[in-house]
Formats: sequence, C-alpha cells, structure tokens
Amino acid sequence: MDLGERHMVLQRLLAAGLVVLLVPIFVAIGAVADEQPVRVGEPAPRTIFAESLVQVADAEATDTARRTAAESVEPVLAPDREAQSAIVRDVREVFVAPREVRRPDPEADGVIGSPPPPAEQRERLAVLEPDLDQDAIAALVGLSSGELDVVERETIDIAQELARQRVTEDELDRLLEEVLSVELALRSLPGDSGSRIVRPVLEEHMRPTVTVDPDATAAARQRAAEGVDEVVETWRAGEVIVRAGDVVTPRQARAVEELGLAGGGPWRAWLTATVAMLLVSAVAGVYLSRMQPIVWVTGKKLLLLSLLVVAYALLVVGVTAVVDATSAGWLFAVPAGALAMLIALLIHPVIGIAAMLPASGLVLLVRPDAGSVALFAAIVVLLSVPLTTRIAKRSDLRSATLRAGVSYPAVAAVVVIVFGPTDEIWVAIAAGAVNGLVTALVVQGALPFLETMFRLPTVTALLDLSDRNHPLLRELEAKALGSYNHSGMVASLTERACRAIGANPLLGSVAGLYHDIGKVRQPHFFIENQQGIANPHDELEPRVSATIIQNHVIDGVEMAIEHRLPPEVVACIGSHHGTMLVSYFYDKAIRAAGGDRDAVDESAYRYRGHKPRSKEAALLLLADCSEATTRAMAMSRGTLPREDIESTVERLLQERLDDGQFEECDLTFRELRRARDTIVDSLVGIYHPRIAYPSKPPSGGDGPGVTTERPAEPTPPPVPAPPAR
Repeated sequence: MDLGERHMVLQRLLAAGLVVLLVPIFVAIGAVADEQPVRVGEPAPRTIFAESLVQVADAEATDTARRTAAESVEPVLAPDREAQSAIVRDVREVFVAPREVRRPDPEADGVIGSPPPPAEQRERLAVLEPDLDQDAIAALVGLSSGELDVVERETIDIAQELARQRVTEDELDRLLEEVLSVELALRSLPGDSGSRIVRPVLEEHMRPTVTVDPDATAAARQRAAEGVDEVVETWRAGEVIVRAGDVVTPRQARAVEELGLAGGGPWRAWLTATVAMLLVSAVAGVYLSRMQPIVWVTGKKLLLLSLLVVAYALLVVGVTAVVDATSAGWLFAVPAGALAMLIALLIHPVIGIAAMLPASGLVLLVRPDAGSVALFAAIVVLLSVPLTTRIAKRSDLRSATLRAGVSYPAVAAVVVIVFGPTDEIWVAIAAGAVNGLVTALVVQGALPFLETMFRLPTVTALLDLSDRNHPLLRELEAKALGSYNHSGMVASLTERACRAIGANPLLGSVAGLYHDIGKVRQPHFFIENQQGIANPHDELEPRVSATIIQNHVIDGVEMAIEHRLPPEVVACIGSHHGTMLVSYFYDKAIRAAGGDRDAVDESAYRYRGHKPRSKEAALLLLADCSEATTRAMAMSRGTLPREDIESTVERLLQERLDDGQFEECDLTFRELRRARDTIVDSLVGIYHPRIAYPSKPPSGGDGPGVTTERPAEPTPPPVPAPPAR
C-alpha cells in the first residue's frame, strides 16, 4: 500500500470515527433526562416509550372481553328435516288439485267424459287450494295436460333444490329471489307459467330449513368465553407508555418498572447509538464503494459527509429537548431537508437521496416512539433532493429552498392525519413551517462556507468563479488581454461540448476561463499578448522558450491553489495541454541540431502537467488547441471555410489520440466525435464568411451611398501554430 492509499484509508477511518464516536455521545447527553423518577399518581417527568414488548394484566378488561366473546358467537343451527320434506310435499300437492278439477263430472250436463268448463275448474280449484291467488289458479286451469306435467316437474325440481339449502328465516326472501331469478331464466317453462305459477307456489310453501339448537349454542358461547386469554395492556417497542405531564396510572408505572425505565442512566442509549452508527458506517462504506466510487476515493467529501451527519444528530437531540419541554408535534422541525440538500449540493444528489437512512434512523435512535416523524424525514429527503438538480444560478437555490420549505408543513399535516396523533396537527404544521425556514437559512448560509472550506466544485461555487470580477480573471484581463479573450472563447467551446455529451458544462466553462491564468506571470512570451512588440522568443534558445511556455501550466496550478479554486478546476488547468510536445520549439531545436532528432531530448519539450482525467478536462484540451489554431489561421486569411475548420480540428484530435492524451479519462469515441462536431460548429459560427464592405467611393464614382462588392481574395495556405501554443 503506497502513501496515497494509506492516506485515503486514514481519511475514511476518520470520517467513520467521527460518526461512531460523536453521534452516540450526543444521543447519551439527550438521555440524561431519563434519570428523573416516575411515580404513580404524579405527572410523568418525561415521555416514556417502550424499548421492547411489555404487557400488564387487566382483570376488568378480561371480564368484558369474555362477555363480548360469548355474545359474539352466532347461534348454532341444526337441519330441520321435517321442514325440508314438507317443502317438496306441499309443492307436489299443489299440482294434484288441478288434475282433480279436470276430471269429468258424470252428473253434469253435456258430453259424457268431457272436463268441466274453465270457469267451473277455477271455482273448484280455488276451494281446493285457497292459498293460491286467482292469477295462479287461472294460469293452472289454462295449461294443457302436457304443459301441466312440465310445470309440475320443473317446480318440484326447484323445490328440491331449495330444500337442500341451509336457510334461516332472515335469509329466506334473499335466497328465493336469487334462486328463482336464475332457475326461471334457465328452465323451459310454457308461456308465463314461471312468474304466474312457479314463483307464487314456491314463495308460498318455502320455509326455513334450519333451527337454532339452544344447548349447542350455549356450549359454543361457553367455549368462546373460556378461550379468551387474560387481557393485558400491551405496549410494543417504540409505542408511548406515558406522555410527559400525564398522570401515571398503576399499569403504566408497572410497565415502566418492568422495562427498567423508571430512572436509568444514559449508558444504554450510548451503547445502542454506538451499535447503530457502526452499522450505518458499514452500510455507507459498502454503498459508496460500489455505487459512488468517486466519492469513496475523495477523502474530503467523506469527511464532509460525516460532519453533516454529526451536525444533524446534534440538531435532532436539540429538537428533542424542545419537545420534552413543549409538545411532541415539534419533532417535525427536525431539519432532514437541510441535511439532504447540503449533501446533494456539496457531494452528489444520489448520496443526498441515500441520506434517508441517517435522516430517519437518527430520529428513531433518539425517539423510538417517533415513527411518523421518521417517515416525515424520509419523505422530506425525497422531496428536497430533486429540487437541487437544476440549479443554474443563485436565484435557483433560493427558489429551491423556498419550494422545499413550503412543502414541509403540508407533508407534516398529511403524516399526522394518517398516523396520528391528530390532536398535534396544528403544532406539526407550525413545526413544518419552522423546518422550512431553518432549511432555507442553513442551506443558503452554510453552503458558501462549506464549499469554500472544502474547495468543492458545487454549482454555486462555480457560478461565483464564473464571475468576471474574480481577482484572477481581473488580473488576467489587466496583464494578458489576449489570453483573457482566448480564455473566454475556450470557455464557450468547452461548455457547449460538455453539454453535448452530458458532462458538467458549468465546470467546463469555469475551467476554460481559468486555464491560462499562469500566463499573467510572463504574458509577453505568448503571441496573443505581443501587440506592438517584438517576439522575445526570437532571441532565446528553443529549450528556454519551451520552458517558459511549459511553465504557464505550473504557474496556473500554483495560482489556482493559492486562490483556493476547487481541485477539479485545478486539475483541468494542470492538464489543458496534457503531456503534449511544445512542437514549435521542438521542431526549431531539431532544425538547429541539423535535423538530428537523437540530439534533442524530447522529454524536455513536453508539458509537465498530466493527461486529462475527466471528461471536462479532455474537452478543455481539445477546445483550447482548436481555438488557438483556427484563430491563428483566421488572422492570416480573414475567414475560414467550414472544410478547413473541420480538417484542422480533426487533425488536432487525431494527434492527441495518437499521443495517448485521452488514456486516463473515460471519454468514449462516440463522445469525442460529438464533442468534435460541436466545437467545429461553434468555430464555424465564429469564423463564418463575412461580406466585404468597401470604403465610400471617391467623388464621381458610383454615387453617394453606393457600395460595390468585390470578389474574395484567394485563401492563403494554413500557417503553423504560433509559439504561444
């Protein structure tokens, strides 16, 4: 393990140690109030929650529960076989009478053997079946013998089906309606005999097929009462046993005593918190190493993450102290949103989402009874982090904190309505409003301090650096105006290229602005700053000139570190030429050696920076050389056609690929091609052809106000890159 790896391991251990050591201390300090004794009949000195399941017997509740259990037993029903037989028998007898009235009366006038007239049949049937209504009687008389047989058979079948059902008095009408609706629709009955005969016959003769068995019912209720266990008042882990200020009942006092909470020390709380933080640290280590390796290898971000968690734990303990003195609803003031937004802005949005674990876990660690507040903290994290992902200016940060703060009272109200206690709803809403205010103040107040202290390239830090009034940019403008203008162009090219491939455009833009700040120490040795003076390189040896050119990278890194620029920007400055050759002076040295390449030490003519290690740095390298070369070409030609710009940028890109300058960054060839095309489009927009506007013609020419266009001059051949590059 080399020195750098050992240093990284020590930073990780320090970050974990801060959480494992400090958070349990804060939790233990908050538990000191547990020393106050709890006595029956006196107000509880604090809110006490069950750390594990506890049960206390309640005789009165037991008797009530047993009576309720006995009364809740439904009566035991037994089949009534006689009723079942009677249903089918009575229905069958209904159809005996219609056949009886159809038999010829030997004493009646008329044809011998003929049935009586229908009117007489109806009269006789009404006497034999007084329970049938006139409509059913008329329908029965109107049936032919064959139809009567069909109706009888189908009606008896339905009656047998009904008799097999277990039917109570209360269910009788419902069953008849359900069965008859289906059966009458499925069976083939002549005419409307289903509604006129079958339905009224079955409704008339259907009866309950079960009866209540009193002995069996009494035995069942006795068994139900005996089966009820002794009722105990139960408090599950995390539930409140007694709230601060409430008079302590004997059962509550006994439960508190059984749990050992009548007056214990803070050591248990410290031990629990230590174990919990060890677990959280282990989970965080695995998560970061697998899911966020960039954060895992950045010691200062790990240290910042641990400090934020420790600060949040201290705030949770402080809010809990306020709750113990006032109302439990104030627990909704825990600033989980501030923790999540700071982590998202300073470290990474994905880590901000993962902050749900410590945000809700610390609430439960300090107040195990506050499950609803832990849920509130998790929801707040999910609501707050997405608001930080599209911040492009300071006003966006204010807007994000405002929107987050406005949502907190609503979330608190919903959580209280769903999970209770509803009597705390107005306090919870007020606490949510305070939470939003605290979040806005903490995020906007702590963010500049933390990003400066830890030199982090946050959106707001980069926005501040992009201000052209920054001392470094002012100095560059004052001492090296040509380099300043060149840096502005490179910043624009890099920003567009970053946006095209999904890299960080703001980081690319800021890196472009500052990449040449090292030139302020020797500005006149760079051709873009040599207005009106001779080129000092003409009098110097090639190696001396190359060293001066190389030093602007080293000087730029030193100045960036002195002004506490983020390391990501410093890295871009140190790699904006990679390890390329200072080719102009290298070729000059070879010519001076008579063309003998072996006589020239190539390594002395390579930039002493490092190869780009990020996408932004790689795009800066390409944008820098592309802008400088095309600008030199345009200075000699006036304008550049697109074909020349494309070929130039392609040549520069290929040279750097062949030289291995992109080996240490994770750019793909597809992204390089997209970035190349974007840079070409930008340069074409800068060096597009322009119409020549000749001076005003002399008197006697084409007339006042008239201009004459002239054909463009032939394009001169490309010129080599200037010594400054």
